[in-house]
Amino acid sequence: MFSNLRSSLPLSLDWASLLLRIAFGGLMAGLHGWGKFQSYSEKAADWADPIGVGAPTSLALAIFGELVCGILIMLGLLTRLATIPAIITMLVAVFFVHWNDPLADKEHALLYFFAYAAIFFLGSGRYSLDAVLAKRKD
Repeated sequence: MFSNLRSSLPLSLDWASLLLRIAFGGLMAGLHGWGKFQSYSEKAADWADPIGVGAPTSLALAIFGELVCGILIMLGLLTRLATIPAIITMLVAVFFVHWNDPLADKEHALLYFFAYAAIFFLGSGRYSLDAVLAKRKD
């Protein structure tokens, strides 16, 4: 019984992927993306424009990376594709928006970046809409 706990082999990659997707996709969408979406009209003119596409577009891209992709990741739908904009959004936050800030101010973006990278490599797993749709194709 305890030999599984001492093993270096994964207990369940599917459960690990599900937990990561729900936690990081759900928290990003709910705590970050949704608030930006709700206050788009108030924030759009003054939003940072770190990549030179205009403040409203930068905010829209942040909302897409955080809210839309966060929901897709949480559901396990188009998971690997959804992690790419989410990863880019976190890299922009770390290297452009918070570059001159202390590490503590970059911590959240770095944690999300590494979680999204792990989800990219893990895939959505068995407990996802990707898996349901793959079964329907067969």
